[in-house]
Amino acid sequence: MTLEIKVHKEITATEAKVMWGLSWRQMAAAAVMCGLSAGLWLLFRNVLHAPEVGQYVVMLVDAPIAVWGWLRPKGLKPEVWLRYVLSQRFGQQRFFIDGPARQRDGKRDRTIQEKGHRS
Repeated sequence: MTLEIKVHKEITATEAKVMWGLSWRQMAAAAVMCGLSAGLWLLFRNVLHAPEVGQYVVMLVDAPIAVWGWLRPKGLKPEVWLRYVLSQRFGQQRFFIDGPARQRDGKRDRTIQEKGHRS
């Protein structure tokens, strides 16, 4: 009789499943979505008398929370992935071996001919 154990390639890629097959992040996202959705929909239904509009507002408000809880672009958590995307888009564009690019002040070193040296 042999036993099989699933071994993940990267131990940090696994998330503990708390309840109903959901991780802590997914449970938190689901709880926030439930509370926020109920409150928004009741506001639109009872106060503004527009439950149809409330359904669309609930979907728009819940979408970023669901992305935070469930989506893993390139296997990264959304906040890590977004940091990489923003640094790539708005970060330094030129990379040099000796450090970051510096602004030129308009002055330049004299050439050998200007210095009067002969080779």
